Amino acid sequence: MYQSPDELKQFCSQLSKWACRAVFLMLALLMAYVATRQSYNFAHWVPHHLLRDLGIPYKAVLWGEQNADSFLHFFGGLSLTGLIYGARFKIFAAQPWRILLFVTLLCLFAELFQFVIGRGVESSDLLLGILGSFMAYSTINKKN
Repeated sequence: MYQSPDELKQFCSQLSKWACRAVFLMLALLMAYVATRQSYNFAHWVPHHLLRDLGIPYKAVLWGEQNADSFLHFFGGLSLTGLIYGARFKIFAAQPWRILLFVTLLCLFAELFQFVIGRGVESSDLLLGILGSFMAYSTINKKN
């Protein structure tokens, strides 16, 4: 069956939108799960055997485990902003700055929720999440 280039372009656009929505939903659920735990340890997620096989020194792996939280806050803000932009939700279509505001509020809410459940609030986590979101927003909306 022959499809015109316009039909193919429209199909790819719709596929991209729905793929971003699916990945956004999975990432948001994973982040919500981690944020609502009384405590969590990223050491269980680190493939120690693989890292040893690659020759990475133990001190480097330990440093990575200790600083993974900072990386994840930055990467989370960056990823959520990019995925929401790619998902093309109607509420954000007219004014893309709303995406930045939404992700900033999500970061703030996550830190406040962690305070409520007794995990404590780290201003660096909040700032890294907002910085990641701002970097994605500024990259997406860069004027040529």
